[in-house]
Amino acid sequence: MKKILSVGLIGAGSIARGHVRGIEANDNIALAAVMDIDRRRALALANAHNARAYEKLDDLLNDPQVDAVHVCSIHNAHAEQVIAAARAGKHVLVEKPMALSVVECDRMIAACEAAGVALMVGQVMRHFPVNLKAKAVIRDGAIGEVGHIIRRRYSNFDPPDRSWYLDLELGGVCVLYCFGPHEYDILPWYLDSPVVKVYAQGSESAQRYAGQKDSYSTIMNHQNGAVSVLTQTVVTHTGAHDTHIVGSKGSIWMTNQKLTVNGEDVFLDETSQVGMPRQIGEFADCCLDGKVPDAHGRSVRHTMAVIEAAKRSAERGEPVMVSEFDE
Repeated sequence: MKKILSVGLIGAGSIARGHVRGIEANDNIALAAVMDIDRRRALALANAHNARAYEKLDDLLNDPQVDAVHVCSIHNAHAEQVIAAARAGKHVLVEKPMALSVVECDRMIAACEAAGVALMVGQVMRHFPVNLKAKAVIRDGAIGEVGHIIRRRYSNFDPPDRSWYLDLELGGVCVLYCFGPHEYDILPWYLDSPVVKVYAQGSESAQRYAGQKDSYSTIMNHQNGAVSVLTQTVVTHTGAHDTHIVGSKGSIWMTNQKLTVNGEDVFLDETSQVGMPRQIGEFADCCLDGKVPDAHGRSVRHTMAVIEAAKRSAERGEPVMVSEFDE
């Protein structure tokens, strides 16, 4: 009989529904339960997928039929929920951001390692076909040694008034902790080279983000000598999400769906829509077979250290070494 991982969702919002679709696309994982502090939301999602509903975390974690959890809750709840799940012996897939501080990330990693359970972070862009292909092109030397990367993510994110996205205590700086975890993660991932130094500047442009910066530009020095530049905003009505990667022998231009290498389009037979199912399938495989996921806790700890360094750099007005966050 095929092994199947039985999972519970913590949180029943929009990202949880994306996880459900990813679960249903795999045959090695099944949804057993849904927990949300809003019982009506938990019931609605659970009843639609033949699962049990809980409104208390302890009740979900005490369910003997739940082998693992997907943490799909508000950002500032991630750390405590992951730690509680680990102590209950449950494997954990936690949505990005891993947490709102490196200190919390360390507590999460320590709890999961002590319990002997898997800890994976939802860095879904690592599973996009275009990103996997770009990483392979770089690794195979088709553009030579990478010297510079420029990545843009521009959007107009307009959460409703009093949304937790606008609350620094609940969600962190939105442009950094809602959208940044994907962007700051993928750049060192492309290169297989960590960031060592960060210089960032932020600005407050729109009234709806009063009290927090809504746009950042960050220059990062990688261990291998490459420089990456990331510019982000959540207040522009004309969006962009693309990357230029410049090497000693050529270059790459890409979006989430399109890849051009040395001026020639590269055919991709799959789209980014396969990202979530592939991520969830990997999580199940790792839990069932004792493997380590690509986006494991210590890998994504680096991502969160770079984000925190960018925030600290903008506050200080000077470069910050990522080594400030060494354990």
